Amino acid sequence: MSNNTPEDKNAPQVGGVTLPPLPQLPPFPQLPPIPEIATEAQRVAAETSFSGKRAVSRGTMFLAFYLWVLSGAVTLSLIARRTQFFPGDMSITARLQKQKNPWFHRYMLFVSEIGFPIGSVPQTVGIAAIFWALRFRLEAIFILLTTSSNLLNMLVKRLIKRPRPTQELVTVVRVINEPSFPSGHVMHYTNFYGLLIYLLATNWHSSRLRNVLIGICTLLIGSIGPSRIYLGAHWPSDVMAGYIYGGLWFGGIMTVYLRIKAWLHPMVGKAPEAVKLLQQPGSEQDE
Repeated sequence: MSNNTPEDKNAPQVGGVTLPPLPQLPPFPQLPPIPEIATEAQRVAAETSFSGKRAVSRGTMFLAFYLWVLSGAVTLSLIARRTQFFPGDMSITARLQKQKNPWFHRYMLFVSEIGFPIGSVPQTVGIAAIFWALRFRLEAIFILLTTSSNLLNMLVKRLIKRPRPTQELVTVVRVINEPSFPSGHVMHYTNFYGLLIYLLATNWHSSRLRNVLIGICTLLIGSIGPSRIYLGAHWPSDVMAGYIYGGLWFGGIMTVYLRIKAWLHPMVGKAPEAVKLLQQPGSEQDE
């Protein structure tokens, strides 16, 4: 009489030897339906984001701040059109021009000289060419576009027509026969060197070279205002307006740059083939 159970009779056999039953695999986990995934993603997005009303409120606050700064620039311009001096123009200029250190004098001259077209044009074209050669082509284009601040400067100067400081009031190192308000040097430095700071800080990891270059650009932006006052080319109020107008123009350039950059490097999907020439190195790995 056989002791085999019905299950043993159905078990696989090799040479009359019954093989042990195969272990049962756990059932394959079922993925949730796509609608459920979408619903969960929407829930997480809703929990981690601001409400629509709050987003509108925050955006309005940023816009209000921008318009506030712009209104300040316009107000300053209207006052400059109707008055010869602002409070502090004469005293700040006199205090700076009391500095007799020869090294300070040379440095102030150097900071301003590289901002005239004979120095600024080769700088702009040369640095844009370096970025293009490094395949940062969108950045190279925007480096060239920083010169557009000169157009705004020319327009405001023609509208305000404020005279420059004269030899009768201050020491003037170089006589420039064009309006004074706002300072073109300051606007150019704020946009050109400001963009270089932004590009270096956002596109490269921290390194000694990067940090030194950022430091130099920051120093030039901070020094060009005092330089123009010290050399008798501008009043302090011209310089302040140059920083304000330059900052406003720089904000516009950055807005356009970031929109194009986001289009070239989308978070989801790929950029159109026609514009891949403008993508920066390493974009292939992101895809």
